[in-house]
Amino acid sequence: MLQHISVDLGLDDLSLLDLRDIDPPPALGANLLMVIGTARSEKHLHVSADRFCRWLRTTHRLTPYADGLLGRGELRLKLKRKNRRTRMLNSVGASDSSNTDDGIRTGWVCVNVGTVEDGGAVPHEAVDIKDDNYVGFGGEISGVKVVVQMLTEEKREELDLETLWSQALARYTRRKDRIAKGQIEETARSDHLVPPLDLNTSSSTLSLAP
Repeated sequence: MLQHISVDLGLDDLSLLDLRDIDPPPALGANLLMVIGTARSEKHLHVSADRFCRWLRTTHRLTPYADGLLGRGELRLKLKRKNRRTRMLNSVGASDSSNTDDGIRTGWVCVNVGTVEDGGAVPHEAVDIKDDNYVGFGGEISGVKVVVQMLTEEKREELDLETLWSQALARYTRRKDRIAKGQIEETARSDHLVPPLDLNTSSSTLSLAP
């Protein structure tokens, strides 16, 4: 998949973030692997996301969902309207200097590939309960969830997702270390307060008879 994103789609500066150990899990889901890539332009962003979703459906039988993606017809229509507006303004000697959102410059498409296990997709209804202490609705789904974040260079610098998730992962690691250290110290204190049982005590000493 990484080769397809880099070579076939042409996204640059790929980063892979392993967020499977974060607890509580991100809003995107548990057992998460996140891929981040940079598109060369707004058009390249939407075209790449569209082709990536089509590739996942046809090649791997997955059902991805792309948040922020403009479809081929929608993008073409909005670009046509924008060009028409620009020509009209130029014809009267004016220019469009407004910073209003034209619905085209999203700068960010989040492709939720889905849950993948052994090279294939896991149906949403498939559950695999492995832990008797599992708490929550539904069941525990095995597999790894993959999300691909496609951004323009400006949007990627603005959001800085790598730093955001790296800091979240570092905070979780520090918290986990503190909890483990606290458990070790608590165990040590308990062992110090409870005297060991003397197995060599004679039976007469332990007897309850008068």
